[in-house]
Amino acid sequence: MSFLLIPLKLSLYLNKQGNETEGKFTLRLLGIPLFSRKIPEDKTDEKEEKEEKAEKKDKFSLERILKILKLFKESLPYIYGLMTSIYNAVTIEKFSVNMNLGMESPADTALFTGYIWSFTYPLNALTRIDVNINPDFQRRVLDGNFQMDVNIRLIGIVVEAIKAYTKKPVRELIKEVRQ
Repeated sequence: MSFLLIPLKLSLYLNKQGNETEGKFTLRLLGIPLFSRKIPEDKTDEKEEKEEKAEKKDKFSLERILKILKLFKESLPYIYGLMTSIYNAVTIEKFSVNMNLGMESPADTALFTGYIWSFTYPLNALTRIDVNINPDFQRRVLDGNFQMDVNIRLIGIVVEAIKAYTKKPVRELIKEVRQ
């Protein structure tokens, strides 16, 4: 049980240049990689995922969706405690975006870039984020890098998850979603 006191570290790195996207996702405990995945995965996995998605589409009907929403509404007080504990357990170590942005017209590019800058500048004072947006007024482009490192303390999440799972509406919601 003492391993729950040790924080997990999640790392995500994405790089997009033209039509190619590559990256890596890593989950570490005490600096030891537990799980690592390259992005994108092999092409054979994509075919299997498409088949699974086609099967799942058949399972969802309007009646079932309404039932899930009703169960979610009943479970909300218990899920709220879990969501609060997740929010308190997550610490952003690094958040970095370096992006080249160009739109159809230079005016749209300038307007959109200005909106992003006005939103990210105040956030930089509150959290550790580094957002660098380079406008490209000559062509339509969206290229760049994204990197994020997050620490998660599991003990509070596990305690709240157990509390929530002991409630009947939450168990019914999980059962209905998993069908």
